[in-house]
Amino acid sequence: MSDQTPPDPYAVPPAGGYPPPPVAGPVPPVAPPAVPAPATPPGGYPPPPPAGYPAPTYPAAGYPGGQAPKPGAGALSIVALVIAIVALLFSWFPFIGGGAALIALILGIVAWVSAKGAGRPAGLAIAATMISILALIIGVVLSIAVIALIDEAQKADKYCNSVSANQAEYDQCMEDRVSSWLRINTTR
Repeated sequence: MSDQTPPDPYAVPPAGGYPPPPVAGPVPPVAPPAVPAPATPPGGYPPPPPAGYPAPTYPAAGYPGGQAPKPGAGALSIVALVIAIVALLFSWFPFIGGGAALIALILGIVAWVSAKGAGRPAGLAIAATMISILALIIGVVLSIAVIALIDEAQKADKYCNSVSANQAEYDQCMEDRVSSWLRINTTR
């Protein structure tokens, strides 16, 4: 064997060319050095493309088709939330709050469905729906209570008019009826 190393096949040849191989015997062919496989960067992403090629596109994680959700809440969600808050404030007034809460509930459900269909966040629509349900429950319960109270007052008025001879007896009869409804013991 000779002490000379074979020329690098990837090196640029010198100006005069390579010297002829030694005559001592045939030189076995030299295989080019092995190119190491590119290392995969952390995170499992493939290596970047060579220069001159476009960058690869990757779909957004978790979303079918690579589409990210549209930012921001829809206008219908905001309107439903505002009406739900107003309905909650007015739910303490019989018959008014229940109607406003019903409108807010319908708008909240429509906003919720349209937000999910458009890929938007549905948080405001869900909040509007929950607040309007609460306002509707309060409004309906108070409206039923007022109707029951009016009915009892009419019955008491009819009864006290039939058993009283003067205004003082009527007033005492009504006071006794109201205290029995509220379970208040009034003694004089």
